[in-house]
Amino acid sequence: MRKVRSSWAIWIGLAVMLLVAACDYSDNTAEKPKATEPGPIPILLEAWTPAKYDPPIEFTTVAFSIPSVKYARGDDIRNNPWTRYIERHLGIKINTAWTVPESEYVKKSNLMISSGELPDFFAATPAQFKQLAQAGLLEDLTSVYDNHAPEIVKKVIRDAGSEVIRSAEIDDRLMAIPFTGTAKESPPILWIRKDWMEKLELSAPKTMDDVWAISEAFTFKDPDGNGKHDTFGLALDRDLGLAIGLLTGYHAYWDIWLEGKDGKLAYSTIQPEMKRGLLQLKELFQAGQIDPEFTVKPAFKVFEGIGSGKIGMMAGARGSANYPLASLTPDREWQAYAIPSADGDPLLYPLQLNIYKYYWVVKKGMKHPEALLHMLELWLNAYYFNTSEELFYTLINPSREDKSATWSMAPIRIYLPDNNIENYRQAAAVLNGTLQAGQLAPERRNVYERTMQYLSGDQKLWGEYAQNGPGGSGAIIDDIIRNDRFLPNRYTSTPTPTMTERGEALNKLRDETFLRIIAGAAPIEEFDNYVYDWKRLGGDAITQEVNAWYAAQK
Repeated sequence: MRKVRSSWAIWIGLAVMLLVAACDYSDNTAEKPKATEPGPIPILLEAWTPAKYDPPIEFTTVAFSIPSVKYARGDDIRNNPWTRYIERHLGIKINTAWTVPESEYVKKSNLMISSGELPDFFAATPAQFKQLAQAGLLEDLTSVYDNHAPEIVKKVIRDAGSEVIRSAEIDDRLMAIPFTGTAKESPPILWIRKDWMEKLELSAPKTMDDVWAISEAFTFKDPDGNGKHDTFGLALDRDLGLAIGLLTGYHAYWDIWLEGKDGKLAYSTIQPEMKRGLLQLKELFQAGQIDPEFTVKPAFKVFEGIGSGKIGMMAGARGSANYPLASLTPDREWQAYAIPSADGDPLLYPLQLNIYKYYWVVKKGMKHPEALLHMLELWLNAYYFNTSEELFYTLINPSREDKSATWSMAPIRIYLPDNNIENYRQAAAVLNGTLQAGQLAPERRNVYERTMQYLSGDQKLWGEYAQNGPGGSGAIIDDIIRNDRFLPNRYTSTPTPTMTERGEALNKLRDETFLRIIAGAAPIEEFDNYVYDWKRLGGDAITQEVNAWYAAQK
């Protein structure tokens, strides 16, 4: 039986004061053993620790790893700070059958599903989740969640969006726990070189026409002062990831389903607004403001042009301040701007279903499925609400200097929807005196301290300030979140049959057509042919399936 421990009242006050901490998934450190011995496990506050199973219970699972994880000498995926911590505090032993890099996880887990050898729980893609649920292989978690989910877990999932928990339901039964993500932090940010703006005496852009005027000046007015015509105003890549934010300025949205005036859903990428945005990019390319070789350059090759001082503007993300910008141009600062509107109408920002790629599924018949919810509770408290540096540098990062992802060893986790924006919010709160630095969680404290180092003259930390200081990318996205300026993807279910069958081919058709249009290899009228072919080759069938689902929701 289980030993009952203290109540959760302490969490409520702490949750208000200490919200989310940052998860950084972009570290590219190679995975390798770390030549240190595992230290003792710090004890978490008693009031934060769920009840412990006695006698202990065991679960099997599988896992994916990220590049920035390193193990202490003698540790591995089956024996590490998180497995020891969970066993000590919850009485749960985790047996991980295998782990692979995340890039290989879907293939490996598909083979596992095909074999019929399912672990007790694991992270399943939306398609895998649907397949397993329809095959009757998953545990119904409806009453488990209603009766046993700790309030902290329910709050995080609620804050991710009401559609998130609904997306894990099949026939009104909760068949998985959504792996919540950080989609609310994803609005595009326009980044512009400050020194070029100052040299050419340019003003902050208020419209898309202003953006193009800056691009023109960066291309033709020798912003680097070398007397050569060798700069470009705008970064663009062959996969068009750097174009998505610019298209948003024309109310052209990438890969979401919108509700029309008739109450039915329509695919965003075939709408007239997309044609208008593509035409503008085509004209910029023809004017010489974009590298003529962009059609063969993936993003990392485009970033080389930024690093060599040949490009002065890019539409990126909140975190672009540190990478690629500060990493590649440490002595040249960039300023964040909100993407402006092309027509003066307020912009909305596409919001995908707020999950991190997966659902946590439980094999049918597994005993104690509620234990997963308590492991999530332990994860949330240890990562986001803990102020102990000892605990932080045991379970989250190895040290202040070593940012390798110990946190990713946790066998189950969910993310707070605006966790990185809390870095900005809480740094601002300390700067304006409403919060003390000592009250911050360790990761928050590190961000605040690096911001202060920049203000004290450490220019190499300009990326930290551009992200988390006043007027930075964090402030821009915080305003979007607080004012709810999102345009949600209205289709939030698992892939339809035709999506599964034809989706990849339709995406390839879109990408190839758009690239040809922008690069001048096809006229803008080719967009109309794309719309026709998209519908004919499966888009109409997908639209029917999506609307059948949408009607059922109503």
